Amino acid sequence: MKKKRVRVIVKETMHIIAVVFCVYLLAVLLFEQVSFLNRYQHYTVVSGSMSPTIEVGDLVLMDERIHALQLEEGDIIAFDVELNDQQIVVIHYVHSVTFENGEFVVLTRPEHSEEADSWTLSNDNIRGIYLTHIPNVGRFLMFAQSPIGRMVVLGDIAVLYIIYRMFKKD
Repeated sequence: MKKKRVRVIVKETMHIIAVVFCVYLLAVLLFEQVSFLNRYQHYTVVSGSMSPTIEVGDLVLMDERIHALQLEEGDIIAFDVELNDQQIVVIHYVHSVTFENGEFVVLTRPEHSEEADSWTLSNDNIRGIYLTHIPNVGRFLMFAQSPIGRMVVLGDIAVLYIIYRMFKKD
């Protein structure tokens, strides 16, 4: 009786692992290979520079297929800058777009300032234009990407699946 119970638990565990792996693989393939979906990128906001429009911990969705020529003052964009000897992605408003020396130059600004940021951007720095944001989801994603977060999420999935299977048998 005890061996049968152990065998059932092992079988259920293997089934859970297989399902989680298949879902993960499908998500990776879908977002990497389907051109309609791989044009979108998401970022988690880690500073309050865009508050209250976009808060710390919000998940921001961006469309990567944008050119500086298409930008207008007031658009929200994600872009690469070097800050403290480190490349980071920043999300700010477009302050102005000009054409200088045969190249587009974009200036940006945070939410609470009418002054432009100190950096100047070219088209190569721009990561995407704002589509929408989902409040607080970024906090969960940051946690889920940590080693402990991954274990907690996988454990939760396993527990939910086991509970589902227990009620399904009745």
